[in-house]
Amino acid sequence: MTYNVRGLGDDVSALATVVGDLRPDVLVVQEAPKLLRWRSRCAGLARATGLLYVAGGRTAGGNLLLAHQRTVVLGHAEERIPQRLRDPIRGVVSATFAVGGRRFGVVGVHLSLSAPGRTRDLDRVLGTVRSFGDLPVLVAGDLNEPPGGPSWRALSGAGLHDAAGDGTPTFPAREPRARIDAVFASGGARARAVDLPTDDEGRTRLARASDHLPVVVDVDLDG
Repeated sequence: MTYNVRGLGDDVSALATVVGDLRPDVLVVQEAPKLLRWRSRCAGLARATGLLYVAGGRTAGGNLLLAHQRTVVLGHAEERIPQRLRDPIRGVVSATFAVGGRRFGVVGVHLSLSAPGRTRDLDRVLGTVRSFGDLPVLVAGDLNEPPGGPSWRALSGAGLHDAAGDGTPTFPAREPRARIDAVFASGGARARAVDLPTDDEGRTRLARASDHLPVVVDVDLDG
């Protein structure tokens, strides 16, 4: 599950309920707290969602990995990506997990608002993907551009496929019009999108939780 939480500036209780209802093995967060008291606020988000902190926060440019206790964390890495003066900090967070004895990698990203920045960010992202070798890898996050854009093509060209390619828009949450959040999977992993709540209460909760909708996929690591 990938989710841009807008710095926890919305209804955190609604956010925690959304995550709790969807019960992800791994939650990839963008715009996690990265300023004052960011460590304690990231830990608080983990507690509120019933998940465990794995890696990230300010140390990964606001990208954060949380995981359910049924997962095993075998290693993790964080990287800040240098940006132009006054641009938001960016980074990459990644980890190797095991669920049911199957190992896989997860890479969390939040690409730049500018096209040149996204190209620069992707160089680091794809380098991280390559570091997993032959393991199945999921790349999840906010790409800040719609399908068909250069970043989507670059990820596809690197052997990753759009794991939630149902065309559902993800932004803004109240009246979604653009699909800018995604999960990509390497060729060894098959996935399908998980539907979000469509009842009035569920839609209202999603709109209160963040300005983005989450993207959730079920992944078959055995292909």
